[in-house]
Amino acid sequence: METNSALTAILGETKQERIGTITLAVATVIVGASIVTDGTVSKALNGIAGITWFASSAMFILEGKRRGATGLQWVGIAALTAAVAFVVKPSDIVLATIGFVPAGIAAAMIVGKQPVFWAKMIPALYLPLHIGTAVLKAVVRNAMGNEASIRTDPPPTAAIVPAVMLGAAIVGGFIAKAVMGRRRQ
Repeated sequence: METNSALTAILGETKQERIGTITLAVATVIVGASIVTDGTVSKALNGIAGITWFASSAMFILEGKRRGATGLQWVGIAALTAAVAFVVKPSDIVLATIGFVPAGIAAAMIVGKQPVFWAKMIPALYLPLHIGTAVLKAVVRNAMGNEASIRTDPPPTAAIVPAVMLGAAIVGGFIAKAVMGRRRQ
């Protein structure tokens, strides 16, 4: 029974949250596979990973709306995720770790309830906002007369970075849960 409660604490209380969490975890694995493969297989996996990640994002948004976060809380979550997406490169394991733990804590504190769920919202929204910030960066570079940066081959550790993002955010949620629990005592 203890294992089941630990698994529930990570995956979530509701069916929608559990499916969203599992879908997000699967997306991180597919992203990793797309990084370690080459050519057509890599491109196909990358597309599947993107669709899977966006599906997870939608599930988290729907569940978050059901849980009744305020508009201001949603703005805070979106701004926090955009800041993380602007700073954390999807190939940098160190930035992923030191960025997503505090982001998970902050997300939980912004909403003030269900800390692990709201911490997971950060990696769930990361890809859509990462793509958005990448477009913004390209527009700014272009407006300044600079060329767009050239993408290089990611380091071998990049394959695990998406999973690290999710894991780090969950750790942040558990830290926030502990801190919030102490405040209530």
